[in-house]
Amino acid sequence: MTSPSVRPFSGLLALILAAAIVAGGCSSRAGTAADATPADPDSSSATQAPLPDSIVQPDPTFETALIPLHSVEIFARLDGEIVALDVEEGARVASGGALARLDDRDRRATLDMREAEEARAESSWQRAQKLHDQKVISEEQFIAARSDWQIARAQRDRARIDWERCTVRTPIAGLVEQRRVQIGQTVKEGDLLFRIGDPSTLRAELLLPESRLGTVRVGQPVRILPAAGGEATVARVTRVNPLVDPASGTFRVVIDLDNRAGRLHGGVSARVAFDGVPAPPR
Repeated sequence: MTSPSVRPFSGLLALILAAAIVAGGCSSRAGTAADATPADPDSSSATQAPLPDSIVQPDPTFETALIPLHSVEIFARLDGEIVALDVEEGARVASGGALARLDDRDRRATLDMREAEEARAESSWQRAQKLHDQKVISEEQFIAARSDWQIARAQRDRARIDWERCTVRTPIAGLVEQRRVQIGQTVKEGDLLFRIGDPSTLRAELLLPESRLGTVRVGQPVRILPAAGGEATVARVTRVNPLVDPASGTFRVVIDLDNRAGRLHGGVSARVAFDGVPAPPR
């Protein structure tokens, strides 16, 4: 006959072993789940190694336009009708070259009349000189004759100026950048007729951030990169205004480009880079 105290003990031992097996299995599964959980992206990036010091951002470029250093706008100095055009846009002109002509017939007639009046007044003045030397005319008559000749001469010169202004000329050599008139058009004094630019020297003006103040110097070479593509051209800083505009936090830099070879056209867009060109010694 089995002792009644053995069976309860055996049942208790079985329960303890079963609980241990269940606990071991849960622990194993918990470890596997932890290993399978993906890493937190934020924590991974936070522990990522920094970039080496040798890797730096390139020097930024600055957008600008290349404008001819010498450029003029030519306005009508008289009222009149355009009867001839001597140039078109893109043409190269010499200093003093004719661009267009206004109808000059009235002014030519006026000049002829003033020249005749001046010649007559001069003859009267010469005769008055002789009579004055002979004491035939008074001092007052002598002075009046001289004044008439001087007035006639001034009127002749004025008429010649008006007639010459009928031919529109350029004061500088360069290229015809813009033509605003056509044959048969009536213009008034002050109307814009032409724009002439000399592309032999092109200028770029930049507004640089205050943080670059002291890094740009007069004579410093820079690279000009045409926006349309092509090889870079070296230019030089010709002026640095150290005064910082408090509103924008920028200062003004002027760059001139020797363009006598005609590689670039006036008015083109370009980027200016201050890197890649050795700076002059301090």
